[in-house]
Amino acid sequence: MDQNTALLENVLDRTFFAAWKNQRYKSDNLYTNYRALELQINANCNLACKYCYYDKYKKDLYPADIAKPSLVLHNLHILLDWLEYNNLFPEIELFSGEPLVQPVSFEIIDLVLEWYIKNNISDINIGLPTNSTFILNEDYLQLTEELIDKAVKNNLRLVLSISDDGKYCSNENRPFKDGTQRDEEFYDKLFKLAKKHCCAFHPMVYSNGIRLWKDNFLWFQEQFKKYDIPWQSLYLLEVRNVEWTVTQIKEFYKFIRFVVNWSCDMLLKCGVEKKNIPRSVFEMKLFNLFNMFSRMNRGVGCSIQSTMQLRLGDLTATLCHRNAYDAYNLFKFKIVNDKIIGVEPLNLGMMISMYSADANNFPFCETCSIKNLCNKQCLGSMFEVNKNQFIPIPTVCVLEHAKTSAILDELIELGLLSYFYDFTTKKDDIKIYLKYFWGIINGIKGSYKEY
Repeated sequence: MDQNTALLENVLDRTFFAAWKNQRYKSDNLYTNYRALELQINANCNLACKYCYYDKYKKDLYPADIAKPSLVLHNLHILLDWLEYNNLFPEIELFSGEPLVQPVSFEIIDLVLEWYIKNNISDINIGLPTNSTFILNEDYLQLTEELIDKAVKNNLRLVLSISDDGKYCSNENRPFKDGTQRDEEFYDKLFKLAKKHCCAFHPMVYSNGIRLWKDNFLWFQEQFKKYDIPWQSLYLLEVRNVEWTVTQIKEFYKFIRFVVNWSCDMLLKCGVEKKNIPRSVFEMKLFNLFNMFSRMNRGVGCSIQSTMQLRLGDLTATLCHRNAYDAYNLFKFKIVNDKIIGVEPLNLGMMISMYSADANNFPFCETCSIKNLCNKQCLGSMFEVNKNQFIPIPTVCVLEHAKTSAILDELIELGLLSYFYDFTTKKDDIKIYLKYFWGIINGIKGSYKEY
């Protein structure tokens, strides 16, 4: 065995494989961060989203010659057999362009469920992002609900995360390839499904149409009320692509201030005292909006360091589904006679660098005034623009500055920031930002006072 292979095995045996061994991640906090395995099915989708990396770079990220359903299914059988033989039982997540409009995905979901059931594994979430367009096909809808029910009956959870950008943005930014339009009937079906199976929504806040997002947010809340869905069932994430303009960032700033104001007002209406708003925000993980006040237990905010991301078509571990370029793939499983016999390093330097990286030390981030408050950027987007996963995109930096400023500005105006100080270890970071940078960012020099 060469030194690179030995080192690769050592890293995996101390992290992911150690966590998966007999589900150690459930009982030992040391391994919680390594609990998940993402299985990338293919890059096929029925939409042509304006901001989608698969739509632009599909041939590089998931080449057609390794995306054949028969090959993907064959490799999944090999992988599950190897995991079972070694008593490795990760929390499996499934990812594709759009899984639930493809017969192969239903076979994969059923195989995963049967594998868990066969091995007496329960109390597991199987994550599945979907654009929800499967509801237009009665056969796909029925298959999906049958699999959800099968999971529930076996104390498993097939968790659908609904990626729809809402009435005001989806048809524009996420058009169907065949020209289909989402209408009231579509959304009636969608919200009924979400209510029935406790699904949450994760729309993407994109630069194009950002001026519509206040109305779009309120529309989501109207639907939640109409279908008796919890009002906090929304995970907002800005699309961190290069194309944000100054005008669009200003609109984004206004939108974030609006959501902060609306959120705090809603909590007050629900009977939460002002001093307890921070506790409610943190416990509810409200709209993915207030992360700047908490600390994470890893160096990169996305799932690159906490999830092994595996392309089923060739059993190759990628950095992530947006970073699955040949030169930067990490390792692959070696197969002989349809059995996994080990692992083969591909880019061990990238693997160790990324698994141990702290984004606060990236170029430009290192000296940034909000480095301890910012959620950081998408590494795949950074590579698309800069051909380097470690160098941030300047326009997205401005976007994240605007987000930070918007949250603080609104909390200050509402007189709530002092209560957040009691629930954060970042009080000094916030005060430094307010004292030395807040006035410059907002164009109101000299207006700072102690908050």
